[in-house]
Amino acid sequence: MLNKSHVLILGISFIFCAFCSPFKAQNKPTTERESVERKKKETDSIIRAYADINKFNGTALIHYNNATIFEKSYGWQDAENKVPNRNESIYQIASLTKSFTALVIVKLSEEGKLSVKDPVSKFIADYPRGNEITIENLLTHTSGIYEPLRNKEYFRLLHTEESITESRELSFFKDEPLDFEPGTQFSYTNSGYILLGIIIEKVTGLFYEDAVRKIILDPLKMSHTGFDYLTLKSPYKTVPYSYLSKTKHEKTEIWNPELTGPAGQIYTTTEDLYKYYQGLKNYKIVSKESFRKMTTPFLSGYGYGWFIDDLYGKKVINHGGNIEGATSYLAMLPEDDICIILLNNITSKKLEKAGNTILAALLDQSFDLPKPKKEVTLDASLLKRYAGDYALPENKIIHILYENGQLFIQNNNDPKVRMLAEKEDVFFLADDDAEITFTLKKGEKNIVTIKKGLSSQTAEKL
Repeated sequence: MLNKSHVLILGISFIFCAFCSPFKAQNKPTTERESVERKKKETDSIIRAYADINKFNGTALIHYNNATIFEKSYGWQDAENKVPNRNESIYQIASLTKSFTALVIVKLSEEGKLSVKDPVSKFIADYPRGNEITIENLLTHTSGIYEPLRNKEYFRLLHTEESITESRELSFFKDEPLDFEPGTQFSYTNSGYILLGIIIEKVTGLFYEDAVRKIILDPLKMSHTGFDYLTLKSPYKTVPYSYLSKTKHEKTEIWNPELTGPAGQIYTTTEDLYKYYQGLKNYKIVSKESFRKMTTPFLSGYGYGWFIDDLYGKKVINHGGNIEGATSYLAMLPEDDICIILLNNITSKKLEKAGNTILAALLDQSFDLPKPKKEVTLDASLLKRYAGDYALPENKIIHILYENGQLFIQNNNDPKVRMLAEKEDVFFLADDDAEITFTLKKGEKNIVTIKKGLSSQTAEKL
């Protein structure tokens, strides 16, 4: 599911960040063939650079100028059993699912079965303030509806295989106050797309999955795309990892599809997503006018299930997805016939950056390659200021220890781990995905923020 970054959210661990070195576009080749070969080599070098810092583990497909010029897989489909990722590998796409949900809604609007101006109350009669919130508000994340991921019980259920009724799912956000008046602000939320799924079922008389299959998957022959990753049986099913390196494998659980649903439950392959791109570009599902409306920004650059950005003077239609153990990114420039598809079976907040870097290479722009962080030396007096015990919720303690000119972090009674300074107030851990940031303000208690994967925890010094 989630946000811009464009993806879902959560976790704790340790971030092996990157700084970047500039890479200047080479002189233009003399032939189109030479140009394409250079773009292929640059794409491979970009992906390998992200793989080297443990931020790419998956499959990439690049379509450029009437041809698929690049399709390649990297890393492990199943690290423990040494099964490599393949071009046929199947990945969860998380929030990229939202574009499918939005497309079904637009198709139903074309058919006159609903209008994006219809109030939610037309389909869910008892929804609070449903007469003020429109389908368009849900599509564009401008409804103000509460985000269910804020709820601890909702998050707990994501990590179970419990069957969840519709009423129980709605209970996690339905009766919460709106964050703002409908239509006045943008705030990315999964709850709006959960409601869109319910509306699709009421209008079509089909389960959400069957409606998507009938309207999108079957016409486009997307035969390797589905909805319940938990029960999928396939030799190409990727194992989800919260962190994966040459020496460490941190598996994670598959989220409950009954909760992610129309906001983030779809799984697929790069080749199926390429069929999806072709279907959109060639108006096989909805008309040119409907596609134009879908990809016109409403507030904060978001249309109907798509972000719309301006990069290198081009209109880039894109969406990503990020849940624990899976990351996706699809960017398209239909007028230039460019499509970038990146699918990973790791948690990575760098996939959109990788995609935009590939786009720079395709457009003959200069770009940066990421490199591993390097430790810097900080004065002992500063390190000592960071040392101490920091309180987390539920009576948990983070210990920051100063020993012989070095800092260590220890969660409760776990083994201590040495912290490496990236700069004055930011630290990282070797072979991990965590970033540790200190905030020191005069007259106030010191704060430490620990980001790992999709989660962020803040603790105050005791």
